[in-house]
Amino acid sequence: MAKLLRQRLLQLVLVILGLSSLVFFLVRISGDPASAIAGADADPETLAAIRSNLGLNEPVLVQYVRFLGDLLVLDFGDSYQYRSDAMALVLDRFPASALLTLLAMLIAVGLGVPAGVLGAVHRDGLLGRAVNGLAILGQSVPNFVLGLVLIMIFAVSLGWLPSFGGEGVMSLILPAVTLAAFICARQMRLVQAYTLEELSKGYVRTANSLGYSTRRIRYRHILRNVSVPMLSLVGLELGQFIAGSVVVESVFSWPGLGRLMVESVTARDYPVLQAGVFVIGVLVVLINFIVDLLYQVVDPRLKAQLVTR
Repeated sequence: MAKLLRQRLLQLVLVILGLSSLVFFLVRISGDPASAIAGADADPETLAAIRSNLGLNEPVLVQYVRFLGDLLVLDFGDSYQYRSDAMALVLDRFPASALLTLLAMLIAVGLGVPAGVLGAVHRDGLLGRAVNGLAILGQSVPNFVLGLVLIMIFAVSLGWLPSFGGEGVMSLILPAVTLAAFICARQMRLVQAYTLEELSKGYVRTANSLGYSTRRIRYRHILRNVSVPMLSLVGLELGQFIAGSVVVESVFSWPGLGRLMVESVTARDYPVLQAGVFVIGVLVVLINFIVDLLYQVVDPRLKAQLVTR
């Protein structure tokens, strides 16, 4: 456990340093924030004054060294766009994104895993073909297209749900379903593949010969073994949720971190971008650490290997 903790702490430092440095240099290539702040009609004197006030007239390496010093104390400065603390803005928007991502994850896992198991058990029947078709469709339609279609059907035509975020619990349904669709479809495909592999193993035939019920074999034995490789994909799925939330929050005007990041890119708001990347990097590393711990619970063999090291 101590070794795993040390590895994850080192990974956290490297991820944060790497991502923050990458964003630092990329955003400075994208354009001049002084122009975004002052507007297209600003005179050179105004632009020069803004650059001087923000410290952007210094050499890039000098700015980078100062940035690393501020990173050590978690000081990302004030937002150029909102004139308030960048980290405070990010943390203020984070709960909305976390709520959306959590609900989308519950939908994806709650529908994708059982559907994948059923698709494998009934692979030659109508149900198996239906699961395959839904999985292919879900992975083929981009998030923004699905979001617009859902808005047209359930918000514009039927009027059942609001089309924009921030209007209560009902406004969370469409963006959550949109965000969950791709991951749910991939869960179906992966769970189906892993379940088919498990069905061909000897312990399933042994359980059948001992008279165990089909339900017990599927959900107590097969699903437990399928969950082991699925857990290893949680970190990758989290990255997909984060990437998808940027698009989904923009489509549905959901007041989350993804939408804030898009607005910051448009405004070339360096402090907010860097604070957002920091929070996302920490979150990804922590989630992977939790997954490693759960992996040991689900697969005792891994725990035994770690103890013997």
